[in-house]
Formats: sequence, structure tokens, C-alpha cells
Amino acid sequence: MKYTPFRIACAVIFLTLIFSINGTAQKTPDKAIIPFIGNWASVLPDGHPAWLSFYIKEGVLDGEAWSVGLGNAISELKVSSDTLYFKRLYKVGAPNFPGGPPTGEKVPVQTKATVDGDEIFLSMDWPLTDGTIKKLDFKGKRLPSLPPKPDLDKVKFGEPIALFNGKDLSGWRLTNPNQISGWRAENGVLVNTTPKLNFDPFSKYGNLRTNGEFKDFNLQLEFNVSKGGNSGIYLCGRYETQVVDRDSRMQGLQGVGAVFARIPPSENAGKVGGEWQKYDITLVDQHVTVILNGKKVIDNKPVLGATKGALNADDTKPGPIYFQGDHTAVKYRNINLRSRINPNYKKQEADTLEFLKFDINGNGKLEPMEIPLFDQDIFDQADSDIDWKLNEKEYKSYLAYKKRIQSDRSLIPKNIQTFSDVPYVLDGNNRHNLDIYLPDTTKFKKPYPLVIWIHGGGWQKGTKDLFGKQAFLLNHGFAMASVNYRLTRESEFPEQVYDCKAAIRYLRKNADQYRLDANSFGLWGSSAGGHLASLIGTTNNSKELEGNLGVTNVSSEVQAVCDWFGPSDLNLMNTSSTDKSKGEKQNIRPIVKFLGGPFIEKQEAARKASAINYISKDDPPFLIMHGEKDPLVPIEQSELLYKALQKQNVDSEYIVVKDGKHAFFMDKDEHNKVADFFKNNLTGQGLSKKPKR
Repeated sequence: MKYTPFRIACAVIFLTLIFSINGTAQKTPDKAIIPFIGNWASVLPDGHPAWLSFYIKEGVLDGEAWSVGLGNAISELKVSSDTLYFKRLYKVGAPNFPGGPPTGEKVPVQTKATVDGDEIFLSMDWPLTDGTIKKLDFKGKRLPSLPPKPDLDKVKFGEPIALFNGKDLSGWRLTNPNQISGWRAENGVLVNTTPKLNFDPFSKYGNLRTNGEFKDFNLQLEFNVSKGGNSGIYLCGRYETQVVDRDSRMQGLQGVGAVFARIPPSENAGKVGGEWQKYDITLVDQHVTVILNGKKVIDNKPVLGATKGALNADDTKPGPIYFQGDHTAVKYRNINLRSRINPNYKKQEADTLEFLKFDINGNGKLEPMEIPLFDQDIFDQADSDIDWKLNEKEYKSYLAYKKRIQSDRSLIPKNIQTFSDVPYVLDGNNRHNLDIYLPDTTKFKKPYPLVIWIHGGGWQKGTKDLFGKQAFLLNHGFAMASVNYRLTRESEFPEQVYDCKAAIRYLRKNADQYRLDANSFGLWGSSAGGHLASLIGTTNNSKELEGNLGVTNVSSEVQAVCDWFGPSDLNLMNTSSTDKSKGEKQNIRPIVKFLGGPFIEKQEAARKASAINYISKDDPPFLIMHGEKDPLVPIEQSELLYKALQKQNVDSEYIVVKDGKHAFFMDKDEHNKVADFFKNNLTGQGLSKKPKR
């Protein structure tokens, strides 16, 4: 963004008029401060989102920061050259439990920031217990100005979606899978029980969120909080609507009916604790209307930004509905949401997808905010032209892929324990999450050997959620993890390798917490996932491909690799097989995106991205399986890998699947081969190597 003298002058005058807040600040040259002026969404180094704001008050620079469990004030703001400096109070001690608050006293922590267009890059001087300082880097994005106030008479909502079925917690999960769930379904009521009685912002007990995400909607529900109790409902995972006893001391912080610390209610329309109360909440264009027990207490008011405890700080994105479970006990029932729709929509017989119904702006494409029950991973899968919108054909793919995921997940065995959306890098990126599945504890002893699944999709699509066909290994006593990694729409090689190795290191570092055997880790992937699995398995000692994401003080070594039809030599993927049954129709475009350019320019990158070039006698055992009639990845790719492993005397087996194509092999014999391979190499006498933890 270019800042002309006219724009600078207008911005200073405008911001001086609209912002007013107490705080400490220093006078600074106008031209230096203008790039920082505005609101920013960021993720702190501890993984918590933060909403930042920098503005002018009476000719001086000031600001604030909103995140969980901390005050908003920042101090000692100054700009030197193109760098902004400020301080904020933080507790710097380690938490007593996963997801818990830092311990110790608050100390001022120096932060510096620079801006490049609409991105802000920040670095903290984090004090360590030995008296030294560690640099912690994080970044954020500039948020757009608040949308204009919507005319609610012209806004229309669709049919109600029941978010809670009254029978179980389907469609919901903890915001932090490491916390204790106090949530259960009981006679049509969503009940949260916790022994916590104070209002501190951290607890061992977890918050509950919807799997689906929403942007503009009408939400209706009933809640019941005990006398003196306190909870909250987060809209889009960002804006907390207060749930408290009308006579609670939290009334002093605006109380029931408020958007916490942002918008006070016009009156106290709440009931005493122990009585059922009703909320009717409308959120449209970042403006909120709240009707509490039949009385309108907030009338189409703008929400400036995220409140404390938000799951994300990006006002432009859809987000979940989430209920606080880390405060005091609370109950909910009759939870229904209506998504915003096109007010001019009239159903037509041919419109089976109701695409036009959700196309609010009528541009023939659905943006994330227009999709009911939005899922980012499924959106990425369907958005084939990567324009961040879905046309009607892509929306059909979106719905089909969602059904495919549901079908696959129905194959996951019962009586297992699941940890969903565990962040292995604390940067707020959904591609840096993984799921952990533990086998039936009544049948298998812990610690469990672990098999890590890496999904395929040409490095440009795919999700950890497409998991179920692989889950037969849970019935053999293995724990499993399914990993997301950054796609080529966001990053190119070697970032995908860095991500997967970071996931392995996270799992090894936290093996005791999840009851895993840190010395018995296997990798399994198909197609692009098979490529990553084999590359990781052959680069245990390669610092060049290790990266420095997340946990860095443990090994990313694995003890066994199962590669299903993954490329092993990317340079040879640039030539077609002469045998049509062996991949003549292969599509090299995903590889070009993965490498960041055409083969002629990226031959060295292709060499570095090929497992065939790293094989040594110290590599773990390999099981390679490839379909006889794979039309996408030539079967020669697996043959080359197998021969190279054999040449180095690496324990390896190669299986050609008769009539197999480029798809998951579902034959029982094939599954038994995989199970036997991991049993032989991750359990008992088959375990040949133990990494340094």
C-alpha cells in the first residue's frame, strides 16, 4: 500500500476524530506511524489469537491488544524509522496443565513490529528463567474497515439448523482437546458440569465449539446458569455474548445481554440464576442485535473486533459457535441457527443445490462467508481454480466431498478415544493441526505404537478429516494420527516436509500425554502422502529438510514407512510411461505447483524432493504398494524406489496390486499386509531402532 501525503493527512485527521482511549504514548512523526494505523488480526507465539489496534489520540500514537486472560493495555509506544516498539504485561512461567495459564508474575515484554503492505511482522523479547532473552516471532494481517450498518429489513435468513440433536455431542468438539470435557447430552439439554466456581479465564475444563463455521446468521437458544454463575456464547468464535446470573458480580462488566467489554446492553433484561432464559442474536456485517427474554438490548450495533477468549481474531472469516465450559456450570437447549441467504431467492425445480439461495451478493459464486456449515479444508478441496470462491460446479464438489468424509469416518471403530484438531505448530493455521486416535483401552495395553497417516491430493488438496478406511489399524492395537500440512496454494516444497516432520516431533515430545510409545513411530501415506512418507523416512539425518517449526528438541525419526503409490523421483515424473497401464495420463501440473515452477527451472528442487536420492543403509523398513493400472503415478516410480532400497540392503517389500488403480486399496489381504508390516516393525522383536527422544 502506498501512503501519499494526502492520504497521510486524511488518515491522521480521521483517526484523531474517531478514536479515544486512555494510555501512554509518545509523539511520533505522522509519516512513520501511518503504516501501523488500523486493526490487525494476529496469533501470539503461544497459539492464542490477538486482536491489535493502533490509532491516533490527540496527535500521539496509542493502541491496545485483546487476547485471552490478559489486560488490553500496551504502553511505551514509539516508532523509530520503520519499526514500532511497545510493551505489554505477560505472565512468563510455564503452565501447570496443557492449555492452562502461564504461571508467575506479569512482567513487561518488549515487542517490535514492522509492516509490509497489509502484513505486520512482530517479535517479542521473551524473558527466560535463566535471565536470557528469546526472540519469539509472529505475524498478522490488516483488517478491513468496519462494514456499513446493514438494513436488517432487507436481510433474510434460511431454515433453522439444529446445532444440538439433544442426544449426543455430534457436531461439537472441545476447543482444546487436551482439556477435560464437562459436557454431555441429558434429556434434550446440553449440560456442562465443572467444579470451577471463580471467573478466572483458564481451567482444566474445556470449551465446546461447533465443527461447522458461520459468518452472518440468526442464533436462537435457551440457557440456564446457576446463581452467581458465569459463562458465554462466542459468535464466529470471536465475539462473546455474556451468559450470567442477572445479579452476578459480572454485571459490573456489563452483564447478561452484553457483547463482553464491547457493547453494553440497554437494560438488564436477565433473570436470576437457575431460571431458563432465551437469546435471539443476529450477527450481520459485523453488527449485532441481541434480544434477551423478549427485550431488544442491543440494536444493530457494530462490534469493533474480537473479545477476550476468541478462537481467532480475523473479523473477515467464518467461525464456530462456542460455549464457555471453563467457567462455571451452565445448560443450553433448543439451539438453532439460521444462515443468511439471498433475500431475492425463489426456489426453482432445477436448483437442487440451492446454490442461488446462498449467493447473497448475486455474483454467481459462493465466498466462505456465504456457505452454511463452512469447512476450510473442504473448501480448499473444492476450490479448483483457487480464486477463494466456489462456482456452482465447485459447490457441488464441496457437498460431495463433505459426504465422502462423513462416509469414510463412519468406518472408524467404536470405543476409541479421539483428540481432534491438535495444533502441532502454534500459529493458528488450520493446516498445522492433527487428529489423534487411540485404540480401545479395554483390549490393548499402553503405551501404543503409533502410525501417522499423511493424506494425498497432489500436495494441493486433501485433509486429515478424510480418515476411516485407514482406521482398521486401531483394531490391531495401534494408535493413529492424521496430519494436515500446508497445501501448494499457500506454500511450496520443502514446507510440506517441514510440516510433517514438525508433526512427528510434536507427537514424540508429547508421547507420554497421549500414551504413545515414542520409540515406535510408523509413517503411512498415499500418492502425495506416500511421496512425503518415503521422503521423510529416507531423510532422518537431513538437517536441510528438518525445518524449525514447533517442537525442535526431539527427533523426527520414524521406524517404519508404508508408501502407497507415491512418486519417488520427481524428475522422472516429467516423462510419460510408454505403457498406458503404467501411468501415461499422469498429470504433472501438481508437481509444478509443488516445486514452485516448471521442471526445466526446478530440476535441483525436484532432486531434493525425491526420496530416491537419499537412500542409505540406515533407513527404516519400507512396505511399497502400487496399483498395477495406476493412471496417475507410473508404477515404475515404486519399482525404482524398491530397487534402490534393496541395493542399500534396506529391509523392504514391494507389492503390485492386481488391477489396482490410483485409489485406496480395500481388499482384506492388502489391509492385513499393512497391519503385519507395522506389527513386525513397531512391536516386539521387530523393533530395530530407537531414536533419541
